[in-house]
Parts: sequence; structure tokens; C-alpha cells
Amino acid sequence: MRTSKPILLFKPTLTLLSKNESQVLEVLVEAGKLIIPIYIAQENHNQLGANFYPKGISKEEIEKAAKKDPKILSPYTVVEKINGKLVAIPYHVKYANLLKPIADKLIEAANITDNKEFARRLLIQAKALLNGSYDEATIAWMKMKPYVLDINIGPVERYDDKLFFTKTSYQAWVGVMDEGATKRARQFRDIILSARKHSLMSSEQVDFYDKVQIRVDDLLLFSGLIARTVFLGVDVPNDPNLMEKYGSEITIFNQANEYRFKHEVLPAFNRIFSVSFKKLFSIRDIELGTLYSTILHELGHVYLRYRDSEKRLRDLFPIIDELSAYVTGLKVGGYLLLKDVTDTKQLESMMVAFLARSFEMVLYEKDNRSKYHYMLGGAIFINYLLESGAIQEKGGVSWPNFTKMFFSLSELAVVLDRILSCGTRADAEVFIKKYGNIKKLQRFK
Repeated sequence: MRTSKPILLFKPTLTLLSKNESQVLEVLVEAGKLIIPIYIAQENHNQLGANFYPKGISKEEIEKAAKKDPKILSPYTVVEKINGKLVAIPYHVKYANLLKPIADKLIEAANITDNKEFARRLLIQAKALLNGSYDEATIAWMKMKPYVLDINIGPVERYDDKLFFTKTSYQAWVGVMDEGATKRARQFRDIILSARKHSLMSSEQVDFYDKVQIRVDDLLLFSGLIARTVFLGVDVPNDPNLMEKYGSEITIFNQANEYRFKHEVLPAFNRIFSVSFKKLFSIRDIELGTLYSTILHELGHVYLRYRDSEKRLRDLFPIIDELSAYVTGLKVGGYLLLKDVTDTKQLESMMVAFLARSFEMVLYEKDNRSKYHYMLGGAIFINYLLESGAIQEKGGVSWPNFTKMFFSLSELAVVLDRILSCGTRADAEVFIKKYGNIKKLQRFK
């Protein structure tokens, strides 16, 4: 267990906010900080099911209880053993005392803001924290017009539940829209998703391409799970039914990308790649490659939404899904080349950034349970490229040519998409065992 608090604070330069918006922003940051004790109560990396399930209870026992009471495997309940019986306790009941102050802060912000639509959304979010009406809050968020201020707060991602990949962890982020970067991201979205509309799609695939919003935010706060994982971007909601009806919103975080570039991508780039290969890329190339690969990763998720993939792949879903989003994103980045929105050098820089990050995860963060799915995905990526000959080892890592690298990456994207669209857990397990060998990659350390 970690002792440091799950919070990251950032201090971006914000020059375009009104006095009212600045006041509201301060209250939103205060609300986000209050998530910390709830997440600490959930977090436990010594157990596959964190603190969502009783200690010592088998997976089979939980599944048996869930057949009688489906709420046992609800994303929004804590399971406890009471009088020898497994009981599902709703989050808003379990954490009621801790949630009340957060809701009060959201109500305070709603009363301050001059934006009536944003005020309404904050009030609905406060209500959801207190009574569990999370879908209502999500729908209100998706229906709202883009606004300069942004907050997401509550139970969202499921990465701490490594037993079933079902239970959601509390987190919060607070940001302010970067209008220039958002314009660039929307250009990426329009080209890539427009190309997707003309391709054949499985009947089981969720079609919501006309309802995808995207924004880039300057970040003030990460709290809870997201402070542990330092997501560079998010794509919510996670429910395919809600996505198909209301769409989704992708948010990219400037400061999180800067943090990863500085602490993960650049150190690995300097250590792993050959001297001659590194001369081909400037530091700025790799920095932008980190940001743009994040945008493509989140757009890649849009390509990969299948109604039953989580049910089929179960606990192995996040490994395949996250890696697939990265390689699919880079693959469809080729459309940007066709439209002259980017060039070969930029697309290569995106690939270098992801490969460097993969090496960093495999070599130096393999014991970080919050990033387990990304680490294993990174190992698969590296091993696959080594096997195909797309990357080579001569005084450090490099690749023979762009075409070979892009072809191999595209081939991997097809394999992963097939597993997501119609594969079984057994299929995913075989693939992960074949390419997810972390031990043999330690020679690069």
C-alpha cells in the first residue's frame, strides 16, 4: 500500500477567465480534493479486488452470490460479509458522510456561477453523489454545450478491480479549456471519424461517431484513481448504451501529457534508442508526439466499442482494449497524412513516443499495480514489433524504415480488434501469454 495521498495539483497559466469563472474554479478544486479519503478507502493493491470485496472471499463465491443478487457485481456497490452472507452496499450509502461535503461544494459552485447551464449540471452531479443517479448526471453532462470550465467527479474507471473489472473507483479532475489545442484536436477527430463512417462495421459495434465531442484542457487537479494513473486523456461514458444514445466526450490533459513526457517518455527515449536514431528527432518532436498520440489513442477507443467485449474478455478486457486503442489510433493516424494535416515525421514521432513510454512502463514501473494493464500492453507491443522485425537492436533500439513499422503496427491493430470484436477470454489469454513476456525485455534495462 502507498502512503502518499492520491492527488496531483497543477498551476497552468490561465489568462482568459473572468472573475466569476476564477471564483467558481477555486470551489471546484476544493470539491475535487475531498475525493481523496473515499478513494483511499477503496484502494488496496494487495488484493485483486482492492477493498471492493471482503478479504479472503473467492471469485467463485462472489459469482455465486451475484446470481441471486446482481447488485453484488454492480459498478457502484461495496460487497461486505454480514452474518455470513455477502451483501451489496451502494456507494452513496457506504460513503455518505464523505460525499455530503463534496456535494455541498458543488452546490456552492452552482450558486456562484453565472452560467446557468453549468449550474444545472453541477446540481445534478451533487444529487448523483448523494443518491447514486450517475446515469442522470452523465446524460446532463453530454447534453451540455462545451464550457470553458470542466469538472468530472465521482466513481468512473474500473482499473482497481482486477478481479472482475467491474467496480468503479472515485476520482476527480478540474480543468479549463485550451481553445487552440482543442481546435487542433477537433480537426483530428473530424478527419479520422469521417473516414471511419465509410468503412464496414460489425453489427455488434456501437455507432456514435456523429456524437463524439473532444476538448483539450489545462489541468488544475487530479484526485483519486486518476492521480495514481495520471491518465493523459479520458473518453467517457463507459456504458455502450449511453454512448450510442448520447455520444461521448474525449478530454485531453495538457499538464498530464507534459508530466508523462518529462518523467516517462523523454527518459526512456534517451536511454533506449540508438544515438543515430535519436538524431532524427528533436525534443519538441517527441513532446508533440506524446500529445498527439494521446489524442489518437482516445479517438482509437471510439473505433473499438463493442457491446459485449467486456463480458467476453472479462478481467483481460482492459489489457487488450487499452493497447488496441493506442495501435489503432496510430494506424488511423494515416488518414491525417492523406489530408496533409500531419506529415511522416510527426506520425513517426507519435510512434516513438508510445514505444518509449512502453519501455518505461515495462522496465521501471512493472510493480505499479495502478498501471498494470498499460505495462502488460506495452510489453505486448514491444515483443510483437521485435518478432516482426519492425524494430531492431543495434547500439540501441531503432526501426529499419517507416513503412515496415507502420505495416507491423497496422497488423497488430487488426489482431487486437478481432479479439475485441469476437474473441473469447481464452483467445486473449493465449495472445497475452505469447507476447506479454516482461522478463525477457529486462535486457534493455
